[in-house]
Amino acid sequence: MRTHVASLFVLGLLACTASRTTVSETPAAAHEGAPLPFIDDAYDTALAQAKAKGLPLFVDTWAPW
Repeated sequence: MRTHVASLFVLGLLACTASRTTVSETPAAAHEGAPLPFIDDAYDTALAQAKAKGLPLFVDTWAPW
């Protein structure tokens, strides 16, 4: 039983680390066409696009401390 659980755990970790982006692909290109496009460091642009599309704006903030 423990072997099965451990195997499923390892497979889950591998599935979570799989990436569809390539080394030559830029982060912006990786998000293009995504259901939730991210706009880095351009609040005014993001706000204008959200208003134009009638969608809510999600602002992600963080601090290193």
